[in-house]
Amino acid sequence: MAILQGALLLIFGIGLLLMDYHALATGLLPCGPNGIRGRLELRKDTQPLAFWLIFGVYMVGGLALTIYAALLLFGRVDPLPLR
Repeated sequence: MAILQGALLLIFGIGLLLMDYHALATGLLPCGPNGIRGRLELRKDTQPLAFWLIFGVYMVGGLALTIYAALLLFGRVDPLPLR
């Protein structure tokens, strides 16, 4: 179970980091669904404060998930409980 959890968390963590990397090049950062109007997209040129705030949240979350997944795969931490 630890291998499955580690692999899944590693994919999510790297995905968040890649989303941040892509946002630096395009200036556009998706931020989840926005109801009927589609997804919320933050632009670096029109909403700089919100863009950099969400950029930081994605960066910290991606790093935390990646580091925890690596520790989980190397057997340094216990897997998450299933209950």
